Amino acid sequence: MRSFLFIVSLTWLTTTQGQITGTVYGVGPDGREALVGAQVYWEGSEVSTSTDANGAYSIEKPEGSTTLIATFIGHLPQKKIIISRKGTVDFELKVEGEVLGEVQVEGRSKETTIDVKRADLSFRIDDKELKKAACCNLSESFETNATVDISFSDAVTGTRQIEMLGLSGKYVLIQRENVPLVRGLNAVNGLSSIPGPFVSGLQLTKGLSSVLNGYESISGQINIDLWKPEDMPRFFVNGFLNQGARAELNVGASHQISNRLSTAALIHGSTIPIAMDRNGDGFSDMPIGDRFSFLNRWHYVPGSGWEGQVGVNVDLDRTESGQIGDLFDAESGRDPWTFRSTNQRFELFGKNGYVFKTKADRSFGSIYSISHQEKSATLGNRQLGSSQSSFYLNTIFQDELGSEKHLIRTGVSFQYDQVNEDLDSVSGRNLYSLERTEWVPGVYFEYSWKPSDATTLVGGIRLDQNSLFGTILTPRIHLRQQIGRKTTFRIGGGRGQRTANVLSENISVLASSREVQFLGEPRFDREIGWNAGASISQMFLLFNSPGTIHIDAFHTWFEQKLITDLDAVFRSAVLLYGQGSQSTSVLVQWDQEITAGLEMRLAYKYIDAKENFVNGLSSAYQIPTHRAFANLGYSPGGGWKMDATMNWFGPKTLPSTEGYPVEWQRERLSPDTWLVNLQVNKSWKTGWEVYIGMENVFDFRQNDPIIAPDDPYGQWFDSQYVWGPVFGRMTYIGFRFDLPTKG
Repeated sequence: MRSFLFIVSLTWLTTTQGQITGTVYGVGPDGREALVGAQVYWEGSEVSTSTDANGAYSIEKPEGSTTLIATFIGHLPQKKIIISRKGTVDFELKVEGEVLGEVQVEGRSKETTIDVKRADLSFRIDDKELKKAACCNLSESFETNATVDISFSDAVTGTRQIEMLGLSGKYVLIQRENVPLVRGLNAVNGLSSIPGPFVSGLQLTKGLSSVLNGYESISGQINIDLWKPEDMPRFFVNGFLNQGARAELNVGASHQISNRLSTAALIHGSTIPIAMDRNGDGFSDMPIGDRFSFLNRWHYVPGSGWEGQVGVNVDLDRTESGQIGDLFDAESGRDPWTFRSTNQRFELFGKNGYVFKTKADRSFGSIYSISHQEKSATLGNRQLGSSQSSFYLNTIFQDELGSEKHLIRTGVSFQYDQVNEDLDSVSGRNLYSLERTEWVPGVYFEYSWKPSDATTLVGGIRLDQNSLFGTILTPRIHLRQQIGRKTTFRIGGGRGQRTANVLSENISVLASSREVQFLGEPRFDREIGWNAGASISQMFLLFNSPGTIHIDAFHTWFEQKLITDLDAVFRSAVLLYGQGSQSTSVLVQWDQEITAGLEMRLAYKYIDAKENFVNGLSSAYQIPTHRAFANLGYSPGGGWKMDATMNWFGPKTLPSTEGYPVEWQRERLSPDTWLVNLQVNKSWKTGWEVYIGMENVFDFRQNDPIIAPDDPYGQWFDSQYVWGPVFGRMTYIGFRFDLPTKG
């Protein structure tokens, strides 16, 4: 106990980076727009910078400087007194007199941009991009993104997961402000626990990320930024209602208690009270249930270079689905097939640190998280119970080596997980019981070389000692080379590893009558993957309007991977750890501004995903080889925004139904899928915004997602044949009100 308290105490003595970041906005008759090329500088010093294509800036705070100034042509300059050496400071520059009556100067931010300074391929996605869709939670926030695919694992549990580079979302390292979040028991559907209105932006990295964040990423990383006390509105409220009877309310509030202390609270509540069966198969098209989330954080700046934050997060979730009769008529005398799930997660997290007064690039910091989670699920005559207790600590030291061209980051980390998974029958018979206690102390070193603005080389290595698997060596390297002013080339690769949660990650298999079998001893084991990729981005002008062509290609191959084989043994799900699974992904994307306020994004993605099943290498289930994407966004002014998104998914490989009764046999390849979504937003200067939208405009449906739905306890019942929307067209409406930050 003393050792535990000592470790937690250490986390209060550290920081991230000593820089001020933010966005510069211009405030005019049509509202607020980010300004590209605005100047930001410290009064009385030579330290200055300019905003990027997203209107964002980052600037070091020199010793003795306290006044930060932002300027832009045709706007009045704005000054702000800054005490902290780190934080987020936004500027709102008002139009100067009648200048814009003669010459109109505009700056518009891109909702999704490639981070031009990073060696890896990283996209910055802001809250405006998330607002283009019905972003109730983050698992639904990638509808306007060509990199990430969204899929349902089955037609019963409502498990909605992402896919990247032809691999399940569990191979993406998903963090909340560099604190691991969607992992372990949350690996499959953890994104659904993050309300979209809580998010101020996110960074999406394709391929392997920095060794600083651990060894668990294989296909990518998503780092989620939530609203912080210093940059969120003083108060906001967001409401949402859709055709499926889903209603939710999100509320946020922040308060500056003093110059050194501020706090913010985020609250989410949602419910789906009514079950619907539009395809008439007797099963609810979507689960009903409710969710409550609460997050409170405190940001403190004690002075003398110290700074930190501490927060708590609570997430409670209840879900029900299955045959409709059970939900409405408990006295019917039938024995309906039902799915019931509960989830409770509690977390304490924080960041603390110190920036050296003599050198702004030298800092020492720590990140920590303590969490406990309990999950239970009943699926027909099977019960799955699981729990996880975790502790995470990461310390970071950053400094220059001689000059700003050479930067190092190094530190030690510690990850502790205690995980239990039990699969039982409703009669009380234990089917499988798995338990693990995993300790992983580690050390890492990363070196960045930037000889010029055109070249960045980042190489890193980790050495971790896993209590279950021994020594883990994780090398990674990335190179960015700018070829001329408008062409950027990137290449990189390395190794990743994660521990599979065998039963929780295969909950969709339990939503069937298949027998679960293990090839070998049932066990927790590691998945080891290598990833290599390259990309090229070309900016250009087309009829005097800016555009970008981006191409990237990634290949991932596995030394060991947990595979679920639904074809090896008739009417069974065989779980095995196999070698040789691989995936190749190629994306071509064209972003083009057509005219002022009208933007287009077109993309095509090719994926060749193979699993090394019991009978050899074959196409992975439910991964389309071809996908096309188009998005058109129009902002005519006056607070109006309109978006239209089209997704086309090619055929997906489904499990074999050879040997089934004729009425339950299916083709091995699904039909093509076409989905069109529309949304219109209207905002006012008073802080109000209203939006209305429609998903799946042409009411595309899959009418038979469940095999043998009339006999769910029979041998043929299976809900894993979902390849398209089940509910069909979905209309929704929502509103948001912001009370802006002072200053």
